[in-house]
Amino acid sequence: MRKIIMAVLLAFLSVTLVSVSAYAAISGTCSDCHTMHNSQDGAAVDSSGTNDNLTKFDCIGCHSGNIAAAPNVTGEGATMTAGGTFKSSIVGSTSSRTHNVRDISWTVDEVALLNTTPGSVAGGFTEPAGATELTCAGTTGCHGQATGGFSGFHHNAYPNAYRFLRINDGASYTDVNGVGSADWEVGGATTTNHNIYDGDGTNSISTFCAMCHGGFHGGSNTASSSPFQRHPTDEEALIDNVDGAGITITSATINETPFGFTSAQIALGMVTTDVTTGSAYTAPNGLVTCLSCHRAHGSAQSDLLRFDYSTMNAGNSVDNGGCETCHTAQR
Repeated sequence: MRKIIMAVLLAFLSVTLVSVSAYAAISGTCSDCHTMHNSQDGAAVDSSGTNDNLTKFDCIGCHSGNIAAAPNVTGEGATMTAGGTFKSSIVGSTSSRTHNVRDISWTVDEVALLNTTPGSVAGGFTEPAGATELTCAGTTGCHGQATGGFSGFHHNAYPNAYRFLRINDGASYTDVNGVGSADWEVGGATTTNHNIYDGDGTNSISTFCAMCHGGFHGGSNTASSSPFQRHPTDEEALIDNVDGAGITITSATINETPFGFTSAQIALGMVTTDVTTGSAYTAPNGLVTCLSCHRAHGSAQSDLLRFDYSTMNAGNSVDNGGCETCHTAQR
């Protein structure tokens, strides 16, 4: 079984990676994003108010199609990126399908979300004092950092922070490790163009999610014996320990259930191992991360899932995707 899983993972690992630092910095005409005095031809350039760092837009002003080079977080269909979407026509009117971000005016149930964070109970996370809303960046946001917000990130002040994500342990910051697709997986991930997620250690994408959703992360009650309380992630969930065998890696698989990798694999470039080079893949197999099942921004499925959980059907001799991508014995 182990040989089968390794062989299959080689197909998944045959990917063209793009250096994070090569795409972390914004380049181009300064006036596309900044205004010196917020005044042009007798009118305010930024009619919504004054933004930080003399920028003409807030996060959504750039990331909803106004700036061609920015990933569109409100896209749908071919324009949807890896994180999913905040688009109301996709996430609908239920808060279970999206991260409820104050900056997105059409996001439902905007108030008091940080006081009811799923998984925060016994998860070691304390919501910031007085926090009532989730934001894109800053103290109650995901991107940038709690102190200083997003300042400096677009201009490469933190080139190693995957997707501008940093883990705050209360005393210092750790950059989230990973390698990003050059086009943010616009149109869907493929076997040669997709994000690489770190799935172990203190700089993994799951550790980042655990800053708020602590109760869903870690080794407690996620081992190989019952009772389970939640699906395991990171080093507790090696793909070679999953039920069944014969996992077939396709572009659809990478969209629905992408694997994570160890920091060592990423550092050594082992995730670029290609069967055509004759290089042996001898490191441990892939890992389950939070993003193996969920999209960070939002999706058409409840709980921001990448797939429709209600269509998972065990024992019908059919690969229904989703859960059964890895749990092949349950098909």
